[in-house]
Amino acid sequence: MVIWIIGESGSGKSFLARKLFKEFRIRKEKIYWIDGDSFRKKFSKELGYTIKDREKNSFRIQKYCKKKEAINEIVLCSILSIFKKHQKKNRKLFNKYFQIYIKANKKVLKKRNNKNIYNKKINVVGKDIKFPYPYKSDMIVTNRFNKYFLLNTKNIIDKIYEKL
Repeated sequence: MVIWIIGESGSGKSFLARKLFKEFRIRKEKIYWIDGDSFRKKFSKELGYTIKDREKNSFRIQKYCKKKEAINEIVLCSILSIFKKHQKKNRKLFNKYFQIYIKANKKVLKKRNNKNIYNKKINVVGKDIKFPYPYKSDMIVTNRFNKYFLLNTKNIIDKIYEKL
């Protein structure tokens, strides 16, 4: 199974993925976590942040997820995922696929700016590159940056296990 966590920069993708990863480990599941930033540093160093380069990176992530799924690992993937065509392809490509969209208020994201992303000059998703509403998410979680976001983890795990 591939669990695809989508959201804008600072929305809580990595935070949620970390919580889910720990929970799956507690349950003794074989799980592999792909974080978009870490993947880019390891496998896509030569790519920039243009739309074309972002698309290449997204395609590489899909291929990598498919390899992990082929050896029966649960793959947890936390990335921006701005290409609807890749999200559509995911539903055909992977045997089991669960997409989570983390919604967050854009003003709050820009104010928090936890990775200093929104201060960059060009090719910033949510600033000069539009973040499109994701295609057919299995679950939409709103992050208001309070304790309730953390409480969603159990509900999310239960929904994922329904699909497993």
